[in-house]
Amino acid sequence: MLHTSKIFSFSKKVTTFRHFSHMGILKTSRNSLKDGLELGNSIYAILTISRWESLNQMNYKRVSLRQVHGRLALKFLNWVIKQPPFQELKNLTYIYCITVHILVKSRMHASAKSILTRLSDMGIGPNSIFSVLMETYPLCKSNPAVFDLLIRVYLRESSVKSGLEIFRLMGIRGFNPSVYTCNMILSAMGKEDYTTAWLFFKEMLSLNVCPNVATFNILVDLLCVNGNVKKAQHLVRKMEESGCVPNLVTYNTLLKWYFKKGRYKAAVELIDHMGHKGLEADVCTYNMLIENLCKNNRSAKGYLLLKKMRKKPLFPNEVTYNTLIKGFVKEGKLRVAVYVFNEMLNFKISPNIVTYNSLIDGYCRENSFKEATELLNEMEARGLRPNEVSYGVILNGLCKLGELDLAYSLLESMRMNGIVVDRISYTMLVKGFIESRRFREGVQVLDKMTQNGIDADVVTYAVLINGFCRDGKFRTAKELMSKMYKSGVTPNKVMYSTLVYDYCNHGMVNEAMRIYKIMSFTGVDPDLFLCNTLVDSLCKSQRVEEAVEFLKHMVRIGVFPNTSTFNFIINRYVRIGNGLKAFDFFEEMVKLGQYPSSHTYGSLLKALFYGGNFEEARKFLNDIRSIPYALDAVSYNMLMAEACKSDNLQAAVFLLKDMVCNNVIPDSHTYTCLLASLCKKGKMVISILLSEKWMEKGALLPNVVTYTCLIDGLFKAGQRKTAAFYHRKMMSEGLSDDTVLLNVLMDGYSRMGNMSMVYGLFSSMKDGRLSPNLATYNILLHGYSKQGDISRCFEVYGALLRNGFVPDKRTCHALLYGICKAGMLDFASKMLKNMILKGVLPDKYTFDMIILKCSEKRQIVKAFEFLDILNVLRVSPDQDTFNIILKGIKETYGCRPSILFLNEMLEKGFIPSEKQVVRLITDMCKAGDVKGANKLKNEVKSFGMISSNAAESAMVRGLAQKGKLEEALLVLDCMLRGKIVPTTATFTTLIHSFCKKREFKEALKLKHVMEIHNVRIDVVTYNVLITGFCENGDLVEALKLYKEMKERGICPMVNTFCVVIESCCDKNYFPDGEMIINDLCERGLLSEDEVTQDMANSFIVALKKLNVLKHKKNRTCYRSS
Repeated sequence: MLHTSKIFSFSKKVTTFRHFSHMGILKTSRNSLKDGLELGNSIYAILTISRWESLNQMNYKRVSLRQVHGRLALKFLNWVIKQPPFQELKNLTYIYCITVHILVKSRMHASAKSILTRLSDMGIGPNSIFSVLMETYPLCKSNPAVFDLLIRVYLRESSVKSGLEIFRLMGIRGFNPSVYTCNMILSAMGKEDYTTAWLFFKEMLSLNVCPNVATFNILVDLLCVNGNVKKAQHLVRKMEESGCVPNLVTYNTLLKWYFKKGRYKAAVELIDHMGHKGLEADVCTYNMLIENLCKNNRSAKGYLLLKKMRKKPLFPNEVTYNTLIKGFVKEGKLRVAVYVFNEMLNFKISPNIVTYNSLIDGYCRENSFKEATELLNEMEARGLRPNEVSYGVILNGLCKLGELDLAYSLLESMRMNGIVVDRISYTMLVKGFIESRRFREGVQVLDKMTQNGIDADVVTYAVLINGFCRDGKFRTAKELMSKMYKSGVTPNKVMYSTLVYDYCNHGMVNEAMRIYKIMSFTGVDPDLFLCNTLVDSLCKSQRVEEAVEFLKHMVRIGVFPNTSTFNFIINRYVRIGNGLKAFDFFEEMVKLGQYPSSHTYGSLLKALFYGGNFEEARKFLNDIRSIPYALDAVSYNMLMAEACKSDNLQAAVFLLKDMVCNNVIPDSHTYTCLLASLCKKGKMVISILLSEKWMEKGALLPNVVTYTCLIDGLFKAGQRKTAAFYHRKMMSEGLSDDTVLLNVLMDGYSRMGNMSMVYGLFSSMKDGRLSPNLATYNILLHGYSKQGDISRCFEVYGALLRNGFVPDKRTCHALLYGICKAGMLDFASKMLKNMILKGVLPDKYTFDMIILKCSEKRQIVKAFEFLDILNVLRVSPDQDTFNIILKGIKETYGCRPSILFLNEMLEKGFIPSEKQVVRLITDMCKAGDVKGANKLKNEVKSFGMISSNAAESAMVRGLAQKGKLEEALLVLDCMLRGKIVPTTATFTTLIHSFCKKREFKEALKLKHVMEIHNVRIDVVTYNVLITGFCENGDLVEALKLYKEMKERGICPMVNTFCVVIESCCDKNYFPDGEMIINDLCERGLLSEDEVTQDMANSFIVALKKLNVLKHKKNRTCYRSS
């Protein structure tokens, strides 16, 4: 191994190379390259045979170093570092540093920086490198530039700290770095820390490094970045005063920040100041001006500046045109953007990829995808390769337009053409499919993405999971969550918040709380929005006390509730009728420093309305009128909606009047709320008249919600044709169907039993890219269940599950209704248990329906089995449930077992309905158990379950139906003497019994008793009497009763007309025929065209029509039952 002394002796000799004397090298500069090459070859020859002494004994001549010598040093270095003696780090560092000095003197700075970088990468600290460079500095008679290069190497590697260390070491050794190097350090430090940059500037000055314009430009930018634009302006003035003349870069820096801060007047003044200083604005200045105008949607003004540039003359570049094109595209002025593009081509300025991407974006915004694709081809023709941004713009546009098949094809062509398809492009497509409710294809894109080696991130999964949750498909969402965890992707705060929101939105507050607990466990801190969502959901689920506890939990974890948090709780207290608690919580809210909003005051007003305290509500309104923005149109609309939901039309009208009195203009939402309430109450005539009037005045703009309310109300009122007319009218006004409206139409036709129409609407929903929701499937299920079409029911149920919907109580009810109607009670029991195991809990109404079907089928044991399941689920049966079972027991086993069950009901605290008890008493009398009926009557009267009137009337009817008219009349007489007035139905039953026995005198006597005791004689009573007289052939008395009926304003029934007309036809006798025909025409039961001169023929035509109408009515009644 060579000793260090030999290295030093060798180093001294290679500092300035001397030419070999025996080689006869010429001294002229013309032969310097040849000299260097021969010298190199000679050294290589000596080194190859390891004759080190020859190097020491050779005669050298000093010459200045040139690049040829630097290259020779590099060759020599490459050989030396391979030798064993130089494998040690210390020796290697020395040889590298000597080489760096040689390269710097040879002006080969790039190679010198490369070696210094290699030294840094070897892990040698800046202090060590500097020490060796200093040690070898005098050997090579080097240049201080070597230290500047070392600082720049560190700055390039973002190691500002190391660069600063070298700077300070130089100062200690008496070297001053160049101002250019100092500027680089200053710029780098400014990006990291504002304060330390200024401290470094002071260090520069202390070392007598004279700052130049570039130094001050860096400081100006540094001040502006940190918001000190005024100080930057002051610094520029100081530069001007001290003789350091600012240049265009200085002024452009200030201008840039003036524009960013919106200080346009100062910018214009600065441009004028530049002109006075003899500095004309350059292309960069104008580009900034144009960019600012385009950002503020003033691209036309920017184009005028471009024209001004050309007059200067200043030549706009591609940046100028790109800025204008992008600005015009953003403003939706694509034609102008194309004009500017063509002008750019005319001036021989080559468009770049940014230019084309802006134009492609413009065409995509206008859905002109053909032109956008043509631009891609034009780009390629110009030698520009479209990038992922070019394709991404088109892809995004197609996805927004819903052209997802085209978007998918484009993505595949991108992949085939070698364009990098990243996860952003895939996520864009996934989002498009999800927003179009094409969930299956969205998942397929995710699978395709994975197959192509691109891992989905949390954003991709969030788009999918949020889409499924938003649509209520939580089962599929959970499967995707599991898949996400397996792929190593963990949810972030946004995803957790979205899940909580979606669960809350679907009323699944327990699941939302579970997600919240997982989120807290994983260390993700909740924000106020998420906490408010949970408070709101707890309140909507009628868990207001839990909401109050959660509010306290929020305070404990440092998330302080706001006005909305308190509003949710106040509003819930109002809804449950606890207005006092709402006002107490309101006071607590004010004490905690939260300012009530219009929603707060609105909720408190609701509390007063719900209690019927209109006078207090009026006073409260007067009190808060002085508070700014306490009540606005939105608040009034909210109150109006609540009043309409609770069927409180009086409150709604009061609010409408108060709005007008307080100069708050009612809007479409206000009128729609009122219409919805009227439609809900079945007041369709006034609803239609008001809607037409409001639309005519322009107060109510035609909208889908208004039409949906009207159509729904008309269907429920049985006005199918009118509902269809309003649907056609809506479509003619350019309004499109939505899922809710189609659900209303489907429900209306389903009620009529027209399932072919329902299925047609369902198909049109899917064809029209509308996504069926759970309510849609429930309507289909209920319709097919009513028809007893079990196979179609299970087809719909299967489709519901396949589409990821979770069945709810309505689904359960509809499906079980169809199964029970088909008489498959055992299967219904199994299906019910299976649904309960899957977490679908039927409500009490479903159980009541099943128990009713069991009772109708006289399977009372099965009914009690379902009652047991009801108890296991801790769902309390009520009076209706027991009434259903009581009816079933009575019809199956008779009256005695019914009385036993009745007593059991009473023991459990359930009071049977008056109707059930009355029927039981009546049936016992009909069965001949008068004694038992009388006993039951006395018991129920003593318990106060039914009135004396109803109990005694039941006895009368039962005795009459049994044929014991004398006993019935005795009970009736006792009632009248006891001043207990029997019901109309009781008198009618007795009259009917006397008519059947042809005892019309007794029947008319009872009618007279009714008149004496002011008992209302109804249409049924008259119908019974008229029918009896007609059947007895006494048409004159029948017509006399008919006329009396009309005089009292009682409208005859269809059956009444049928009996009278049939009797007339049988006798071929038509007294008062014209009167009857006129009555039929007035009622719309007969048209004037069908009336002829022949009265007999007119009566026959009328009788046929009436019989058809009567049979149709009977069929409708049978179907509804």
